[in-house]
Amino acid sequence: MEVKGFTLSIIVSNRFGVLARVAGLFSKRGYNIDSLDVKPMTEDNNFSRIIMASSGDDATKSQIVKQLLKLHDVNEVKII
Repeated sequence: MEVKGFTLSIIVSNRFGVLARVAGLFSKRGYNIDSLDVKPMTEDNNFSRIIMASSGDDATKSQIVKQLLKLHDVNEVKII
């Protein structure tokens, strides 16, 4: 198992508490957040883009994406 860094682009609804739920998912499962940036999307202010860097093996990366997609206000997750 090789641990390597990866970056996620997460599109979320621009609502109160969404960032806390996303960050809480990481802390509950013991995943580390290396970097975090949040900005409203210029095309539609109803959504924000979270750029998040983390690290882990391929199984961890896959599990993070699956768990994020289960959150109510998460609309899209991409590994960039």
